[in-house]
Amino acid sequence: MRKFLGFLFLLALGACFFLPQVQTELPKILKQSQLTVAQAAKNIGVQLPLVGRQEAAGATPVESIVRPQTLKKTYYYHFSADVPVKVQQVFERAIAVYNETGIVDLVAGQATAEQNEITIFVYQKTMTAKQVNYLELGKGGPEIQQLTGFQGYTANHARAGLNVKYGQSIKESVAIHELGHALGLDHSSSRQSVMYPIDQGLTQLSAGDLKALKYLY
Repeated sequence: MRKFLGFLFLLALGACFFLPQVQTELPKILKQSQLTVAQAAKNIGVQLPLVGRQEAAGATPVESIVRPQTLKKTYYYHFSADVPVKVQQVFERAIAVYNETGIVDLVAGQATAEQNEITIFVYQKTMTAKQVNYLELGKGGPEIQQLTGFQGYTANHARAGLNVKYGQSIKESVAIHELGHALGLDHSSSRQSVMYPIDQGLTQLSAGDLKALKYLY
């Protein structure tokens, strides 16, 4: 019993001695860890923040303006008046790919201000002589609308479009990529992801793409 009491006394004495040091050093340790992580990311060419722990688990990065679990899974999509039938058909197939996941639900129709929507459009952009080795096939992205208060809401009024100046853009893989941006996915360094910056003809979402969508919705 005396040995046990002596052990408790030594333990308490040690705590009194080391605890102030731990409290002093802990913020420095945490700060250094953050610097180390940021530096490591810089060294491998990754831009922080990505998807937090989800990124470490292999998820596709997400657009910084899209906060997880703040948007409803349902989106209403519509085509601008000048979108050719061929482009509409390409986007319809791309939309089916996302709907098959069960994570989001893309429905044809017009949205209200409080609802998520995707406007699908076309444009024509000619690349300059200096850009001859790079073709801009499309563009897209989220636009977050917020209203605070008792009747507040958060909605994504997104856009996704193809550069019809070049026939290479009118592909299902490009439409899937631009819809991914509209839903909040950012570019990925993984060649298995539909969000890889260079079109590879992929028409199925990777495991990382699905993780990111689940993270968001």
